[in-house]
Amino acid sequence: MIIDKVNDIINGHTSKNSLYVFCVFIKENIAKIPRMTIEDIAKACYISKGQVSKCIRNLDYQNYEEFIYECYSYLDSLERRQLFIDKKLSLKENISIFSDNFLKNIQYTQKYLDYTQIEELIKNIKTSRKIYLYAQGDARSLIYNIQRELNIYHINTIICDVDLKEEYSFTNQDLLIVISINGDTFHYDKRIIQRLRKTKVNKWLITCQNDINFCENQIFIHCLHFSYHVYMMRYIIDIILLGLQM
Repeated sequence: MIIDKVNDIINGHTSKNSLYVFCVFIKENIAKIPRMTIEDIAKACYISKGQVSKCIRNLDYQNYEEFIYECYSYLDSLERRQLFIDKKLSLKENISIFSDNFLKNIQYTQKYLDYTQIEELIKNIKTSRKIYLYAQGDARSLIYNIQRELNIYHINTIICDVDLKEEYSFTNQDLLIVISINGDTFHYDKRIIQRLRKTKVNKWLITCQNDINFCENQIFIHCLHFSYHVYMMRYIIDIILLGLQM
């Protein structure tokens, strides 16, 4: 997802070069980007049109059209987020409604859990030499939590970069876990998916979307309502992490 790429650049650059300036502008103005021309962006960033094109390629987009499409995709994902708060109700009433629905979703998800799959993934995590984690968007924050928890068990864990540009030395003793909550990565970023599929490593996918054909090992999370996908993903990840203690 474009915001993940932009954040990687901002967090990883100390000098305020053209790429850094470009990424800061994108992060602060992404809602306006689809209505802007490449000339508009160059003027706003005080860089040349050629530098904008170079920055777009550095973010792993082939051209301006592909970059704009990625911005549209990100904005679309934001629109699909569900607001749980009804401003006409009190905080107590909102919390009560959210809690009731949350419990119903957990019960539904638990009803359809495939414990054999979960146990197999836990076994893979315990026996692998190194764990690689990949996610975009909302799911990316979850893999940082997984890394922190695996470190407690002294399990060597690496978070893959958003573009998968790094040359990772996968072995047959390693494990790659891909998390895609709503399948946005698979629907919008075909280049990333191609790179993931080409990796010669044991792969697992955890997702709430049931129409993804990514790899043989997949944990599909059944959810009562799509607005609770993120919460159910966190629930399943917590279950997997708890299983490491057994």
